[in-house]
Amino acid sequence: MWLLLYALVVCPLLIVVYFELSVLKKRRIIDKIKGPTAVPVIGNIHQLGSNPTESLNRVFDMWHDYEKDNFRYWLGYQPNILITNPKHLEFILNSNALIQKSDLYDLLHPWLGLGLLTSTGSKWHKHRKMITPSFHFNILQDFHEVMNANSSKFIQQLKSLAAGDNIIDFQDLAQYLTLDIICDTAMGVTINAMEHDDSTIVKAIKYMCYNINMRAFHPIKRSNLLFRLAPDYPKYARTLKTLKDFTNEIIAKRIEAHRSGSAKQHEGDEFSRKKMAFLDTLLSSTIDGRPLNQQEIYEEVSTFMFEGHDTTTSGVAFAVYLVSRFPAEQRKLFEEQQRIMGSNWQRDANYQEIAQMKYLDLFIKEAQRVYPSVPFIGRFTEKDYVINGTVMPKDTTLDLALVALGYDDRVFKEPHRFRPERFETEKPGPFEYVPFSAGPRNCVGQKFALLEIKTVVSKIVRCFEVLPAVDELISNDGLLNTYMGLPKIQREEKEKHRHKYDPILSAVLTLKSENGLHIRLKERK
Repeated sequence: MWLLLYALVVCPLLIVVYFELSVLKKRRIIDKIKGPTAVPVIGNIHQLGSNPTESLNRVFDMWHDYEKDNFRYWLGYQPNILITNPKHLEFILNSNALIQKSDLYDLLHPWLGLGLLTSTGSKWHKHRKMITPSFHFNILQDFHEVMNANSSKFIQQLKSLAAGDNIIDFQDLAQYLTLDIICDTAMGVTINAMEHDDSTIVKAIKYMCYNINMRAFHPIKRSNLLFRLAPDYPKYARTLKTLKDFTNEIIAKRIEAHRSGSAKQHEGDEFSRKKMAFLDTLLSSTIDGRPLNQQEIYEEVSTFMFEGHDTTTSGVAFAVYLVSRFPAEQRKLFEEQQRIMGSNWQRDANYQEIAQMKYLDLFIKEAQRVYPSVPFIGRFTEKDYVINGTVMPKDTTLDLALVALGYDDRVFKEPHRFRPERFETEKPGPFEYVPFSAGPRNCVGQKFALLEIKTVVSKIVRCFEVLPAVDELISNDGLLNTYMGLPKIQREEKEKHRHKYDPILSAVLTLKSENGLHIRLKERK
């Protein structure tokens, strides 16, 4: 009995002592950076919130506590440094060596494999060089036709849903639009997510994105190995198989069609598109003088589908939400649309007309400043680095807080005012505003994403007057109804008066509103 009690007490203590001693040297280095005091075993986990919304608030609280600069924290015995200092961001983002992603991205490996988002080393360098031409000007023009076609279907759906001053959750609807666009541009197939949002493949993609965000905040389920013991693992496994089978079947058919020369002869099926999809580009590409194998093609197509719909959903949804809250800015957007599109302003805008929409450019830049689609980027140090005099030891997670940059009043005056014109006068440095990252590992699809956001937003503004869920939420003074980025005392005071239609923001891989983004639409005549 006494031996058992002794083992139950002493063994855990010995394990704790072992881990404490094993990180002692690293702790001495890391703790030279400002940050909260860590406790044994859990580090600072208890101070970082238990869900994505709490975590986002805690990050901003600490950012203010530590003078809007870098700070360190511990997740158990894993050191993390949150990076917002532009000089450190410049070094990290410009590095051709420090490109390994953090362990959060391991959650994506079973689905995406080692595509452009998750790979590293020579594979990443070779695939990045191979994929970059896929977003050439001419190919983007082809993609734009798909964006226009699906946006027109979306407008018709919105007309029926928004009739009678109905309040709609635009964030929920936008994800089906972006899914249709990405499946058509990535693989050349139509899944009709807008019309059949309960189809097997649509539900599979939605569930997988939910699963990744949920597991990021679950200490056991975050491990791909331990997650196998969880009761929801069988559903996850079935969903993963559905996604893999769907994508691999399309790839196999497309490979055979290219091999037989029949790809251009099919009519009335998934191969009838005249324009090349991303999949077609991959099939004609080579790595080290050889064509890509099916697994490599699967990884890149799946990566493009995930990144191209989840991040763009965020970009489109928050942009339209902001249109609803700021009527003065909406008038400027609409006047620009009339000026460029002429008397028939409800038609599709062509690629050249989209490029002329300069105020829309400013609006989307400002939307990405306050609600960046990708709030954090995670990197992992595979060796010791000295960055601007700061030692960042091997095996440290670097969390690049892109979301904090837009709320730095040393760069952006009155950051809680929504002013698209600020980008004509305020010139942030190259690493003080990076919504699509920067350097060699910047977003390869940023031109695609911006083109899609601009296409959808411009068409909605031409067809509808966009209103907030209730009139009292109109902002005539330019102030944002967001609590993100405020010091803790101000944030907690404002949260006491939170309206039920104010977004509750959460951030994992992409920025979302946990309670949706609600608007009303009044059709223009």
